[in-house]
Amino acid sequence: MELLIDAQIAARDAVGRPGDWLTGAERLDVWRHKRDAAGNDLDRRRVAALSPFAVDEAHPASEHLTATEVDVVHRIATDPGRLTRSWAEAAMDQVGEERYTELVGVTAIVTVVDTLAAALGRPAPELPSAVAGEPSRIRPEGVGDVGAWVSQSLDKTMANVSRTLSLVPVTNATWRGLVDSHYSRGRGFFDLAWDRALSRPQVELVAARTTVLQECFY
Repeated sequence: MELLIDAQIAARDAVGRPGDWLTGAERLDVWRHKRDAAGNDLDRRRVAALSPFAVDEAHPASEHLTATEVDVVHRIATDPGRLTRSWAEAAMDQVGEERYTELVGVTAIVTVVDTLAAALGRPAPELPSAVAGEPSRIRPEGVGDVGAWVSQSLDKTMANVSRTLSLVPVTNATWRGLVDSHYSRGRGFFDLAWDRALSRPQVELVAARTTVLQECFY
C-alpha cells in the first residue's frame, strides 16, 4: 500500500507541473473538468443518448483550455467506449496531436488518483498549486504511425500500455509510474509468477475485468 500511496502523491504533484505541451495551470484545469464531468448534466445526457454525438450542445471554453480541449476531457472521462477516430482526428485538427495526446494522458492519470481515493473511502485529493514555467514542447524521435489514433513509439518491444502516451514523454513518465506501482512492477511484468498478496492470474483477472468496465481499447 505504501508503494501505491507514494506513486499517487508523485502523480498528483506532477500534474501541477508543466508537461509536454500543457502548462501546469492547463493540466490542473484538465483535472477540474474530469471531476466536473462526473455530475455534469450535458455529459449525463450524452451518455444516455443513442449516440454521444446526438446531443447538439457543447461545453464552453474555460480559463485555461479551449472549448475543444474541454470537450475532449469530458468525453474521455465519461464515454470513452463510444468515441470514434473521426472525432479524435477532428479534435486534433483543432488542438494538435501532441496537446490532444497529453489531454488524454492527464485525464487518465487523474482518474487513477481519484478512483483509488474513492476506493479507499478517502476524500478526493486536493489539487496542487500550479508550478510556473513552460512545457517542454519536444516531439520525441522514434514515434510514428503504428495504426493507433495518435503517433506512438515504433519500438514494438514495449507493451502497448507503455507505448500509448509515448508521444508525450513527460506525461508518459507519470503514467508509467502509476502502471508500475499499481500493476506491472516494471520489468516484473514479464514474470509469469508474482510473489504478492494476489497471484499473477488473480491480478490479470482483476485487470481484465476493470478494463472491460472502463471500456479500455487495449
